[in-house]
Amino acid sequence: MESNNTYKSESKDCKMRSATGYCPRPLEIASAFLSKKWSISLIITIGNFGKLRFNNIERRLEGITAKTLTDRLKELEKEQILMRKVYSEIPPRVEYSLTKRGRRLMKALIPLIQWAENE
Repeated sequence: MESNNTYKSESKDCKMRSATGYCPRPLEIASAFLSKKWSISLIITIGNFGKLRFNNIERRLEGITAKTLTDRLKELEKEQILMRKVYSEIPPRVEYSLTKRGRRLMKALIPLIQWAENE
C-alpha cells in the first residue's frame, strides 16, 4: 500500500489538473481495490454493523462465495481498511471491523451511494 504522502506528492506533480482542479491519481490507486466485486458492499456492511463475524458477513452479502469473501477480507485488511481481531476462545472467534482509515472511506462512499440511489 502506498502512503498518503505518496498520493499527495503525485497529486502535486499531476499534469491532469488545472491550478484549481483535482488530480485523479489517488482515486485511481484506491479504485484498484474498490473496483473489485463486493469490496464496497463489504466496507459498507461492516461499517453499518460496527463489527461482524465471517458467517454473519457471508449471510448478509447474498451471493458471495466463501472464497471470494476470504479474498476480499484479506485484500481490505492489507489496505488497512479492515481490522481482523482473533479471540483466544474455543471455538475460535474472529471479528472484522473498519479501521480509522476504513471509517473515513465509508464516509466518503456514502455521498456516492446517495447519488446512485437518486439516479
